[in-house]
Amino acid sequence: MQQQPEIPSTPPITPPPNPEFPQNYPPKKSKLWLWVTLAIVGVLATIGIVVAIVLVSSKTAPSKDANISRKEATKPKDEKKNEDKKQNLAKSDSKCLTSADFRKAGYGHMKDGSFVFRDGKYNFKNVFFNADSTQYTYEGIAVDELAKLGSLYKSNSQKEFSIELVGQTYESSKTSAGTKLAMERADKVKQGLVSQGFPENKIIISEPKIASHDNSDDTADRNVTIYLVAPQECSEK
Repeated sequence: MQQQPEIPSTPPITPPPNPEFPQNYPPKKSKLWLWVTLAIVGVLATIGIVVAIVLVSSKTAPSKDANISRKEATKPKDEKKNEDKKQNLAKSDSKCLTSADFRKAGYGHMKDGSFVFRDGKYNFKNVFFNADSTQYTYEGIAVDELAKLGSLYKSNSQKEFSIELVGQTYESSKTSAGTKLAMERADKVKQGLVSQGFPENKIIISEPKIASHDNSDDTADRNVTIYLVAPQECSEK
């Protein structure tokens, strides 16, 4: 029996894909989850950076109160004393007469810094009298001066000050008559101040002062000195 030659097999013919029918390709993985993950990581990283900045700044920048306390602690003692002194002076301003107060009352010659005490009081004015008399030598001037003092008190009644009146006698007339005349003159000035509104309880008449200058007149000296008495811290120097 004759063997027939082997016929090679023909591969199956696969028809071209029809675009009208979907192919069964494996599904592609969606990239949406990747973008969502990146967005979340970015937000978390931003929040972490902000928190870190806040924490660092709070540690490195002390509060304003802490800075003030630190500066106060490191101030030299002399500087602190000077500041305390200024504060005390500021507190006493409300009770102290000033040169400006005198100018407002009509004493134009009182410049700033001229209200200065000696022996705890300010030598303010002299009121002159006729010889052996309780009559003012310059009546109009004396009355005007007392009126201005009354105005000074009315404008500054809340402040701490009073008046001391001191008559004078010559050394050669240290007699009861000379002392009496000096006291009478001081009392006249006091009554003039009271009539201008100055409280009587704020006026003191002190013992007459003996004048040291030489004069042949053996009668009492002819003036009464008006002193303003106030707390020492009110002195402008």
